Amino acid sequence: MKQVSSRPEEALVLDLPPLPEEVFADLLAFGGLGEEEKRAMRLDAERLLEDAASFVAGVYDHLSRHPGTARALGWEGRVPEEELYTRRAFFSAWLARTIGVDTSAEFAREVYRAGLWHGGLGPKGALIPPEYVGLSFAQVGRYVAERVRDVRPWLVYLSVQEEVMRKGFDAALALREGKVAVRFQALGLAHPALPRPLALRAGGVGEALFKAFAVNPALRDLALEVLAAEEEVGLWLEPKTLWRLRPRWTVLLNGRDVRYLEGLATPLREGDLLTLLPPGR
Repeated sequence: MKQVSSRPEEALVLDLPPLPEEVFADLLAFGGLGEEEKRAMRLDAERLLEDAASFVAGVYDHLSRHPGTARALGWEGRVPEEELYTRRAFFSAWLARTIGVDTSAEFAREVYRAGLWHGGLGPKGALIPPEYVGLSFAQVGRYVAERVRDVRPWLVYLSVQEEVMRKGFDAALALREGKVAVRFQALGLAHPALPRPLALRAGGVGEALFKAFAVNPALRDLALEVLAAEEEVGLWLEPKTLWRLRPRWTVLLNGRDVRYLEGLATPLREGDLLTLLPPGR
């Protein structure tokens, strides 16, 4: 994470990770999954949908019986029927979109959000160990392999999804690492993207903003704009994308504009409150 903090109007420039849809598109291209391959994969949809309902039921039966996943999900002793129904419905919707070979930006963000939830940002705050997620993807891969003639493009597609999900998981875990515990909230038109204050650990404003925008791409859409830049790579200059706060947006630290403190380098103390303030507030 690099920070730029000279003049006040330039004080909030962030070097953020790529958006989920950018990672998704890049890895699909790297894996050679183009439009022709996707069209061929969609011809497998009817065969894959035939047993999809029983497959979903079997996956969740396995998750509820395995001690490790039952413990992570809080299902030891009894499986809450309403929660089981909700999780199966979510998994079914994901499987249907996967069988349809969805490569949209919106789907990439949904996959990323699933990783965030596995990393403890879901409604229950449950942490799902990544090895269980990986093995669940392996179950899906086996299901597909048993029903299609050419499983190779499917394995690429599933591997790409798993990597995007893992990045969400890592971003969620990073919230727990840092010097002091603080909160980050968004007000006004940014509030729907972050309805509840986000708890995280960080040593400075730059680290806190980096983590907050990493776990919330929708907030990045609203509050930040792209700033084209360059970086040295050996003897060459390569294009680089940075992000800066949109005009008239403000970040407050306990009510004070951080641009008139030390910008991104402003240190944080235990219990501090950062506020993202849109224009007109």
